Amino acid sequence: MRVLLLLLLAASAARAERPINPPAPEFPPVSAWLNATELSLRRMRDRKVVVVAFINPTSINSVRVLPALTAWFDRYALSQVMVIGVLTPDLDFHREAVWAKKLVSRYGIEYPVILDSDRRLWKAFANEGWPALYVIDRRGRIVFDRLGEGGYREFESEIRLALADLIGAKALPAPTGVADVPRRDCGAATGEISLGARSTKRALVLDKDISMRRSIIVDSRDGEAAVHGRWETEPDGMRLAQANLTQSAFVRIVYRAAQALVVMSPPETGSTRVFVKQDDLWLHEGNKGRDIQFDDDGRSFVVLDSPRLYDLTRDSIFTPHELFLIPEKQGATVHGLSFSDACLVTTLP
Repeated sequence: MRVLLLLLLAASAARAERPINPPAPEFPPVSAWLNATELSLRRMRDRKVVVVAFINPTSINSVRVLPALTAWFDRYALSQVMVIGVLTPDLDFHREAVWAKKLVSRYGIEYPVILDSDRRLWKAFANEGWPALYVIDRRGRIVFDRLGEGGYREFESEIRLALADLIGAKALPAPTGVADVPRRDCGAATGEISLGARSTKRALVLDKDISMRRSIIVDSRDGEAAVHGRWETEPDGMRLAQANLTQSAFVRIVYRAAQALVVMSPPETGSTRVFVKQDDLWLHEGNKGRDIQFDDDGRSFVVLDSPRLYDLTRDSIFTPHELFLIPEKQGATVHGLSFSDACLVTTLP
């Protein structure tokens, strides 16, 4: 019995120990640094604690983590912590350095950002999604990582542990106090919707008499995407293939959320308007997102002038809605949609 007890205690202690920490892969030498000169993990060894953050600036999940990254950079940069953002492409236009630099500026990101256009760094880290955060200690080892949003207080405590090992616990600045959003009475939120050939769920194609294809908005239709008119299916989106002054062509999405956002690209020939309806009605001041404007006739629209995430709607009642996106010009592309519950509504810059 005593031998069995000793074995159980030994096994419990072994499980409590942190697993072996792998060395962090070096930044590829050919990568494009968007707002900084080239950095090297090897040169920062024994000099810095490094936070590597894989972010996607057209995903609201990544946008919501940016304030925490900024807070850590502002608080710890002078105490030998280096925050480095990694922009690994999800959509084709993410590979464009000019676009990426504009987005870094738009979001006010001051810490260095690397454009991982060929996904070499993504593969080297064996990364699985956005946002993903890693703490690399002074020895160049990955000592903590987190995939997805939340857990910011725990993640900062891991930064501080690694930093104390570098500069000593007495030299640590005060913590930032970044905390998770309280999760209560948040309502529902539809999952992300991707459009295009790479999507696992293809959009429905509506016939000309759409009244024959419409049905009651029920929970089973949550996340349903459909198109009407002539659209070309591209790898990462649906591109309008007709003139649309009569507003006969549209993308229709069934969702429920406190906030709906869409990733869109303008035509190659320049900007255009995308009219937005909810439940076949124009938006109004009570349910419009930040990017919504109104014309003289009270019609709600966004100015589609660059490939990015656009803030469309706000809703306080989380029943299912139908969202209509109606580009004015041929060539506009709808890539996908994101949604937030009431606890995670975010104002875009």
